[in-house]
Amino acid sequence: MEDFLYQDGVGKREVAPPSLCRGPCRILDFYMAKVLQGPFLLTHMRKEAVRLNLDGVTNVLPYRDYYRGRNGLVAKYLARYLDLPYLDEMGRGMNEYVVPPVAITKEAAESLGIRTEADFYGGAVEHMGHISKAILHPSISSSKPSFYSDIFAKSVEGLVLPGVTAFSKQDLLDNYDRLAGQFPLMRLKFTNKSDGHGQFQVFSKEMLTTTLDEVSDEEVASDGLVIEPDLEHKSTISFGRVIVGTDTFYFLAKQKNDFAPEDSRDRYLGADVLIVRHDVRKLFETRLTISEQRSLGVGSEFLERYSYFDPICSRLSFDCLTGYDKLDRMFCGVTDITARLGGTCPALSLAIIEFKKNRDLSFARVEVNLNYDPLVEKDVEIGATAFIDLPSLRLTARINFIL
Repeated sequence: MEDFLYQDGVGKREVAPPSLCRGPCRILDFYMAKVLQGPFLLTHMRKEAVRLNLDGVTNVLPYRDYYRGRNGLVAKYLARYLDLPYLDEMGRGMNEYVVPPVAITKEAAESLGIRTEADFYGGAVEHMGHISKAILHPSISSSKPSFYSDIFAKSVEGLVLPGVTAFSKQDLLDNYDRLAGQFPLMRLKFTNKSDGHGQFQVFSKEMLTTTLDEVSDEEVASDGLVIEPDLEHKSTISFGRVIVGTDTFYFLAKQKNDFAPEDSRDRYLGADVLIVRHDVRKLFETRLTISEQRSLGVGSEFLERYSYFDPICSRLSFDCLTGYDKLDRMFCGVTDITARLGGTCPALSLAIIEFKKNRDLSFARVEVNLNYDPLVEKDVEIGATAFIDLPSLRLTARINFIL
């Protein structure tokens, strides 16, 4: 099959692979490629333990304890699922199933013995820019970093919110009038922030100029900035895929949010999660709201397109935002990518144990909740498993329904 050539507006050429969907067969392809190396195959498949990894996590308390508590208990459930012993973050052995705290590069993955989704819980990409918001939209800049792909941005048009990516402050300012015509109220996003951080409403060129002063030219050139419509009456539903051992799970997670008292940003409070095993079509067959149906359709198609970057991901999800702009137009699209142990994982780790107990289980409804005032117990915490229980934060998860 001939390579497809796409030429963007500034004369740059990219070579698109014959298929945008290369990821699902990665494990099989890898093992088949090694099958003639019999001893290698047996050694690679047989893990000795599940190891918690906290490389890169701050040593500042209580934040390190957040990771040690939540990630550690998730890792213990993964060990139980895989019938392996659990080891904490102190030291490192050989041939272990690794649970890192963040997404990592493929180079870093190699150093940890990670080659396929069967080796770890998380995500590894060629460049960290491949999990940033910058890759979601067409770029209005002529100079772009190497991780950015015009082909990919074009392929996900219609699966993301309308918007643009810029790698220069001046490009945003020069295009302000055109953007304001498209989006009466805009939202400027720093591309590597999460949980509502690094986002700003923009309703004038002066406000855009002031906001851009908060970021350096070098950071914009390397990471990019995103402009999208600012939405009201919005909800976020995540679609994701988890691979553990020989099993693949798909999930929808409707986020619970409030406004953070310190800065009024959207703050994550947890999620109600629906999870199925092996066949994503099982999600489509469940009773879903209109927003859930839209998010499932968008998210599942985005998952296929995302394989363009050839990631190694055993845990991957996409936030789908639904809402209305100032002109009362409804939008639904992917706004963020998560390739690490994230907020839904405590609930997912409980669910997969239920699937292990019952191979005929069709689906599970689970939930995760964050309590930023732990002195006051919420009703949703009663009977739940605590993954973090500290004076500043309690995080719990529980099984609500299985069938």
